[in-house]
Amino acid sequence: MLLTRGYAGKLTDRIGARPIVLVGFLLTMVGTLAYTQAGVNTNEVLLGASLVVRGAGLGAVTIPVMAGAYLGLKPNQVPHASIATRITSQLGGAFGAAVFALILQTQLAAQAAGGLAGRATAFDNAFWWSIGLTALTIIPALFLPGRREVAATLSSSPPARD
Repeated sequence: MLLTRGYAGKLTDRIGARPIVLVGFLLTMVGTLAYTQAGVNTNEVLLGASLVVRGAGLGAVTIPVMAGAYLGLKPNQVPHASIATRITSQLGGAFGAAVFALILQTQLAAQAAGGLAGRATAFDNAFWWSIGLTALTIIPALFLPGRREVAATLSSSPPARD
């Protein structure tokens, strides 16, 4: 995630959050694909490389979403937005972890008779759910500001105080 965060922030300032977040979600889904195919003999280097791609995608999503949350706010509104984004992030992470734990537990129970291969299949299925739910997040990402919205907001913003 750290590899893309700084670059994503600079790029967001130039072209808006929407394109960066969409690319980030696509990277996240591509990075997850190897985990949908994991089995007993899966190469750990492949899984590690996929995790790097997935982390790069998540890093490219986080910063632009946060930047978009502050776009066009007055200075006295920033603390409220900061609290709201932090709470939303924490609740979303906890909810997401709970949903995936439930999906995985259900899959493990359904594949219990398959032994180690069954457990691998359960994880594969849970990661397919991850890709599907990540794909759904593309819909709200389409409403994030793009280049024109950023330019309009920046040109109408009051000058910064020194």
